[in-house]
Amino acid sequence: MMAYRLPFTKLLHHPTKNLLILVFGSYFHALDTSTGALISTTRSLVSSLNNDSTENNDNTTVNNVEIDNSSSNSIHPKYIIPSTDAHLATIRTLAFYDRGYFDNSSSSISSTLLATSDENKILKIWNCNEWKLRNTRPVPKRVVSIAFNKDGSQIVIADKFGDVYSHPLDPPEDKQNASTLLLGHVSMVTDMVITPNNKYVITCDRDEHIRVSKFPKGYNIESYCLGHKQFVSKMHILPWANDLLISAGGDDFIALWDYVPGKLLQTLNVKEIIETKDAHDDGEETYIDSEDPNSIAITSITSSPISKHIALTVEKFPGIVILDWNETERQLQYRKTLNLSIDPLDLAYDINGNLWVSNYVKEEQSDESLITVFKKNDNEYEKVSEDHPIVKQINEYGSTTVEKIPDLYITSQLRKNLVDWREQDDDDDDDVQSLEGEGNKNTSKQKKSQGSKRNKKRVKIE
Repeated sequence: MMAYRLPFTKLLHHPTKNLLILVFGSYFHALDTSTGALISTTRSLVSSLNNDSTENNDNTTVNNVEIDNSSSNSIHPKYIIPSTDAHLATIRTLAFYDRGYFDNSSSSISSTLLATSDENKILKIWNCNEWKLRNTRPVPKRVVSIAFNKDGSQIVIADKFGDVYSHPLDPPEDKQNASTLLLGHVSMVTDMVITPNNKYVITCDRDEHIRVSKFPKGYNIESYCLGHKQFVSKMHILPWANDLLISAGGDDFIALWDYVPGKLLQTLNVKEIIETKDAHDDGEETYIDSEDPNSIAITSITSSPISKHIALTVEKFPGIVILDWNETERQLQYRKTLNLSIDPLDLAYDINGNLWVSNYVKEEQSDESLITVFKKNDNEYEKVSEDHPIVKQINEYGSTTVEKIPDLYITSQLRKNLVDWREQDDDDDDDVQSLEGEGNKNTSKQKKSQGSKRNKKRVKIE
């Protein structure tokens, strides 16, 4: 039977280091974006690596025990995290903490941390210096967004039922779920950010609302940013203008806010951009169903403080929209569209201003690369070749193989005329886990049981 590579569903780049996390199913890789070298993985050596003896790769650390590598061309990661520490279900959200990112931080934490959460409601904290699991704990509801507070002592999570909780970095031994409720939405929370000055927690939901609350006293609401007509699923604070917020989701536009007073500064119509023939360098028409008013869903927003560019992905659109920042007007303006031969799933800028893109490689596109990189060149973008060192290793090493590529388009499911995410079965997630070959009967029964319990509670919740 034919096997296909599972696409990388999420990319997260560290704000100050050459470190990129690539998520696929219940696993992740860590990559050095300056060299393209794999640093760590939660996935055991698979695929073409089975043809190479790990004894000949002297730089690999298996179960956190380092072995010297003699081959400079080896594609083995330096650290292979023990499989007993890895997630058992699809990773849905993740976040970095690094003391150097926050100005005047008094944190006693010297290491870089990574938080990950999965569909089984498990939260894990990783030490990225040694690539060891720091701790793991269950959380009450499935997490949609994670953030660390300024000193790294608290992990703030937003869940699908509209609540935002704060958890201590290291849970007390006698109480794994030592959490504090910060705030709640009537609707499902879809994204959350904590402002760099640690004064506000900003949340958005399925009912078009953006709420700016005091942090950590979330019951004190500073303002609302109102203007969206469809769900809001992505928010992004500009790193060069921390008082400004970009938001997007199911509307045709992205919005720019002065979020403390809740003032709308600008809307920019993205649908018009991707519908316009001139938006593409090659002059070809783009795919968009102009008769369907719900045909656009913005799925990713990222920015580079070096170029002051903002990059967007749109669900089922084979391209990346690049926006410029007009410092004089303090507004966004369209710059160009980067064409792709395949739909992007996620994207991230590295600290040198290069743009990393994960590709939605489907069965009929199996020859395509999982990762594409556009290098910054005099404030323009140059697509690197497939044999370029920074992409060759990750595309050769790949992810994991599955018999069928699952449907990874999920953002547009937030539309109100569709089924609420909270009312959906776990079928899609079970499919992904079974495709990865790691699902078991006990886990499936447990998840179905949990689903049944949630169904019984829905009447009270909603």
